[in-house]
Amino acid sequence: MILESFNAWRANPSKLPSKQDNTDQPPQKSQVPKERPAKLSRFTTTNIALPSHADSRGLVPGGVVLSWIDLAAGTSAKKHAVYPCVTRSVDAVHFMHPIRVGDLIIIVSSVNKSWNTSMEVGVRVETEHPITGKRKYCCQAYLTFVALSTGNSRIPVATRSPSSPVTVPRIIPNTAIETHRQELAEQRRQSRISHSKEAQIERDKLTKIREVMREWAGYMNMETMSNAEIPPLLQEPEAYEERDGNSDNDPAKLYLHRRRSTLQGVFPAQPDEKLVSESFAEIADIILPQHANTLQITFGGHIIELMEQCALVSAYKHSRRYLLLASIDSLQFIRPTYVGDCVTVRSIVSCTFHSSLEIYVSVEAENLLTGERFFTNDGFFTMVAVDFQNLPTPVPHIKPDQPQVVELFESAKTRRNRRLLQRKEIIQKELSTHPEEFEQDMYIFTPE
Repeated sequence: MILESFNAWRANPSKLPSKQDNTDQPPQKSQVPKERPAKLSRFTTTNIALPSHADSRGLVPGGVVLSWIDLAAGTSAKKHAVYPCVTRSVDAVHFMHPIRVGDLIIIVSSVNKSWNTSMEVGVRVETEHPITGKRKYCCQAYLTFVALSTGNSRIPVATRSPSSPVTVPRIIPNTAIETHRQELAEQRRQSRISHSKEAQIERDKLTKIREVMREWAGYMNMETMSNAEIPPLLQEPEAYEERDGNSDNDPAKLYLHRRRSTLQGVFPAQPDEKLVSESFAEIADIILPQHANTLQITFGGHIIELMEQCALVSAYKHSRRYLLLASIDSLQFIRPTYVGDCVTVRSIVSCTFHSSLEIYVSVEAENLLTGERFFTNDGFFTMVAVDFQNLPTPVPHIKPDQPQVVELFESAKTRRNRRLLQRKEIIQKELSTHPEEFEQDMYIFTPE
């Protein structure tokens, strides 16, 4: 068969398919069905929690889990819509159980309901012990995706082709559970629409806080003095001369000794309160091709992972304790970022309670080709400070040191009450449907 094809090509080389003929063409509207069963969008993936995914204590950070959630949800959205899809918003996510190195992570996603150009995708995350096979509930998430199309056969890597929303197929429920999911999805959508104006008002109020954070970033970038301790190997060698044949003062031995943990089961003492400005943190990242979809638009999960990393830095600077991500509030992506953009994430601890910290995180981006800077999204993260046994431990109080931060600090209690109510509803629902997946140790994530 191969020989016959080769001989045919030698007889008429012009019949060889051109490179353009093999180019993947975008789906035509006539090729996309008007309705599809919900089961076709179902996607299941199983990951193994590796040391590369975890922190120094062997726990997988919540930002990594959220990036997996976004990828799974995006896969379900693409399977249903056919067109490329981007994350528009993420509802509040509450973590009920930690994921440890070696655990199997089962992520299941499916499209609950579709509207004109958008879809809601539900994702459920569970862990399974590789030896006992026992499963535990970790979290669930609801993400809104929008289908986009460029109308071009191929998108150059360096070009930001304009894209526009396209109509997606209607979901056909085939079971009672799928019908119930559709009804709940419509209720959540109406709730998002009703709260969109409130969210915009709150976002406008936070503009002054973001300006203060930019000022702090400018001061930090201009700072030239440092109080970092100099390692022994970088100090003057004559300070470590051997005395009386004693080699205990050898620089290499001193350096190795200093690398050991000095905590020894006891955390260093902390003041009763700290200033908000002391918790300020900033990280920056360049968006690479592996961080984006085929439209060169950054994955929403990657942005959330960066936000969680910055929030952790602020929480560590304030608490000086081990931390676990308890929840994130719902967030919307106002403007997309693309491959090549420089994303800057800034965060502060906005309020503290007994053992929990609320961290406000803001994201901005810069088009390095044009120099344009723009705001993309923001959100609130809740961390819980824990000790060596993963039990909640007190943290210092936070003290606003800028007038712009006072209102954010005073409104934190309202946001906290809303989170606790959402958490209570999730626990009650899961206990009634999957009581075997709940254990006492998962309540370490409950903010106090």
